[in-house]
Amino acid sequence: EHLHCCNCGIESIVIDNEHAPRHLKELYLLDNNINADGCRGLAKLLQRKDASLTGLYLKNNQIDDNGVEILVSALQNNTSLTGLHLQGNNGISMRGKIMLLKLVNDISSIEATLRSNHTLTYLPLGANDQIIQMHINKSTNINNGHDSLEAGREKVIETQLNSASRAQYADLQGVYQSVYSEINPLHLPEVLSLIGLCNGQGEIY
Repeated sequence: EHLHCCNCGIESIVIDNEHAPRHLKELYLLDNNINADGCRGLAKLLQRKDASLTGLYLKNNQIDDNGVEILVSALQNNTSLTGLHLQGNNGISMRGKIMLLKLVNDISSIEATLRSNHTLTYLPLGANDQIIQMHINKSTNINNGHDSLEAGREKVIETQLNSASRAQYADLQGVYQSVYSEINPLHLPEVLSLIGLCNGQGEIY
C-alpha cells in the first residue's frame, strides 16, 4: 500500500493502465527530478475510476506550472487523494499556485465552487506562499470532516456569501462579477436569511 522511491533521479513515470497498482495508498517521490512529463504519468493514476491513492508526496522535484495544470485537471473529479505535497518545487509560479487554489475553491461562480475538489485536506506549497496557503488551508479545512455535498455548501456560505472573504478570493483569482448576479430574485429572501444566519445581520447590509 506504500511505495517509497525518494532521491532516485526519477524524471517521468510510465503507467500501464492494464497493470496499474490497484491498492496503492501512498506514493513517496520526494527529492527526484519529476517534471510535467512525470505529472502526466501520475495523472493516469489519479484519473482511474478505481483510484485508491490517498497521499502523493512530490516535495523537491522539478514541477512547474505545466505540471500543476496536469495534476489539477486530473484531480477535478478525483475522490481518493486527500494529501498532495508540493513544497520545494520552485518552478511553480503564482499562476500555478492560483490554479491549486481554484482546484479546492473556484470562486468564479457558485456552480464552480460546488464543483471544486472537496476531497483534498492537505495541500502544502511552502513557507513562502503564506497568503495563497492561508486561503487553500481554509478550503481544505472545510473539506476535512465534511462529505462532498456539505463541503460545497459550506464553501458557498463561507466564501461566496461572505463579502470580505469573497473579495479576497476574487482578487487572487481575477474574478470581478458579483455573486448576486447569479441568484434568481425569487430565491433572494432565502439567500439573505441564510447569510444573516451564518455570517451575521451586518453582512446583509
